[in-house]
Amino acid sequence: MSSTSSSASLSTTRKCVVAVAQMCSTADKVQNLIDIAVCAGRSQHYGAQMLFLPEACGFMGATGAETVRNAEPPIGNDLIAKKKDDQFSDHESSQFKNPSWLTERLEHTIRHNAANDIEDKNTKKSANDEDVSAPCNHSTEENGTTTMKVSLVDGLQTIARASRIWISAGGVHVLCNEPGGDDKDRDANRTQQPRVYNTHLILDSSGEIRALYRKIHLFEVSIPGQVELSERKHTAPGHEIVLCDTPIGRIGVTTCYDVRFPELYVKLVEQGAQILLVPSAFTVPTGKAHWHLLLRARAVESQSYVIAAAQYGSPHPKRSSYGHSLVVDPWGVVVADAGGVDSAADISTPSIVTAEIDLDHLDSIRQRLPIQQNRASAQYEK
Repeated sequence: MSSTSSSASLSTTRKCVVAVAQMCSTADKVQNLIDIAVCAGRSQHYGAQMLFLPEACGFMGATGAETVRNAEPPIGNDLIAKKKDDQFSDHESSQFKNPSWLTERLEHTIRHNAANDIEDKNTKKSANDEDVSAPCNHSTEENGTTTMKVSLVDGLQTIARASRIWISAGGVHVLCNEPGGDDKDRDANRTQQPRVYNTHLILDSSGEIRALYRKIHLFEVSIPGQVELSERKHTAPGHEIVLCDTPIGRIGVTTCYDVRFPELYVKLVEQGAQILLVPSAFTVPTGKAHWHLLLRARAVESQSYVIAAAQYGSPHPKRSSYGHSLVVDPWGVVVADAGGVDSAADISTPSIVTAEIDLDHLDSIRQRLPIQQNRASAQYEK
């Protein structure tokens, strides 16, 4: 099944600037939201129409159980903007609202970073503002987890509204309605223990949720002596492919490990995707071996832009992420790269890189090399 969010009133710009964040998210939701606000302010400063955040942008716990404990409440249809007379109607939300001081802090952080020309030494736009973006003194437990109740969804909506920028929130952990997953969950390892969906949200510039994608392919890797990770124990798989019409074009929404399954991207392009999103938290061993290769391959075979916001660094001793937030054009050229663990220069987070999305360039490539038509007409013998 597939889901497409669109609006007759939404106009697409043939050329526009996008901003791609690189973060080192932790178990501190408040600080993560402040870091996102920094990125949104810098994105506004550089004229970006959309900001892309990495997987686990709002929370990166040390264990799956910790992730479940700190997950957002289920997101139902009442939270997703619906068309009404060619406009998206307001919705009544039962979602928890953040305290006013946090909302004001996020808004102020955006204004400050939008107004000031802050450049880090890597020439990426970003990060370190002692007055506004420094860690705040909210109550935390010994493991760094915020003890106060914080809504990532409400915080992201505040940031989108205050910056007037569309946001791709690459991976928010949202509790399943049913303990082990929904009725469509075909996972052979399904249990009745609480699980989450790894949820990719698309928010418009008024803070409305335009699309929701639940990660289909759940990550498992076992490299002896290097990394042992599995999402499946605490995460339920999604089942629908999702597209969303935005001011930068029609986006195909995916997350991280999905990138290893090209058939998903074929389906997205068949349904009109021009830009493919792959927010990620790649491990260092798999990142070094496959990150650039996989993203460039998806761009070339789909003749689409690929935007991949990434986590970088070590939020806790059990985890280290590769970095290299990328934008790849439809010809497979890397047009923006934030750097990562193998970069010569020091890398700071949070930061953004910017790139131009040119849909005329995309159309020209597809016309000169009609891969999609050739794929549709091909017949394969069994």
